[in-house]
Amino acid sequence: MLSASDLQIADILLSTGAASSSAVIRAGTGSRYSHSALFIGDGQIVEAISQGVVKQTLEAAMDDDTLVGVYRRLEMHPTQAQRVVQYVLQQIGKAYDHSGAAGSGIACPRGIVIGIFLSPIVVYGGIGADLYNRANPEAAFFCSELVALAFRHARVPLGSLAASTTPGDIARSHVLNFVGHLKGG
Repeated sequence: MLSASDLQIADILLSTGAASSSAVIRAGTGSRYSHSALFIGDGQIVEAISQGVVKQTLEAAMDDDTLVGVYRRLEMHPTQAQRVVQYVLQQIGKAYDHSGAAGSGIACPRGIVIGIFLSPIVVYGGIGADLYNRANPEAAFFCSELVALAFRHARVPLGSLAASTTPGDIARSHVLNFVGHLKGG
């Protein structure tokens, strides 16, 4: 099990909570994780939550989590890590992107299948929200979008389509190394 002292700036924290919304996100994206945040150093993280993009302590952020995994970008220079952190700090105070979050889940194959059983309106609305979000990715943020755009901005992308990235996409990224668990596991 890792401790906070094992973290480096720009480490990605992927987590799962006990809330029903976490279970829905995990089911829709086929991942064991439902949330992502970015470690910025000094025991602080930046994340996009329902209140918007916020900075808070690592301890507070993990309070309701049952599982927290740490991922680190391979072949990233410290100046790139600083750019990642600078990017997320500049986004603090921006709104949470509810429609983009829904669209990213619907845009993945498993999310479409689940959405078909829920409602065709969910599928078409989700795809439309995803397309709008791809055109306007920095207007508001959902958790994994914020993380993926920060790395893209620093020119060390995690994959393609940053504005549609889910926590599961981050966990499966071939440019990240799983460092260990801070909680659960």
